[in-house]
Amino acid sequence: MSKPIPKSKRPLRKSRPGLEWARLYGSFNPGINTKTASEVVYEFLRRAELTSDPDQRLMQAQRVIGALMALLAFSAPGAGFRDLHLDVFARLAALTGETRDSLATMAGVAR
Repeated sequence: MSKPIPKSKRPLRKSRPGLEWARLYGSFNPGINTKTASEVVYEFLRRAELTSDPDQRLMQAQRVIGALMALLAFSAPGAGFRDLHLDVFARLAALTGETRDSLATMAGVAR
């Protein structure tokens, strides 16, 4: 059996005045609230679906494509999946009444 680690005899360091806010208590895990690429794109899609005006909906569709291109540009994990792209463009085509090819052309992407 291993012995427990003895408690340190050194006192806790005094913090400088004005820096109390910078002291972390407990654990800190930034990965808890990290969203995947598909969650980000589907959030943009949800916003496009909630828009009622057709012109605004087309603008939201361009934002969805822009978000997808941005995630792909900095190599976000999962952003390059073929099924994700096909699903996004199919849903946008159904929302806007445009074809998938015309949506890709509007985004400046050659298919």
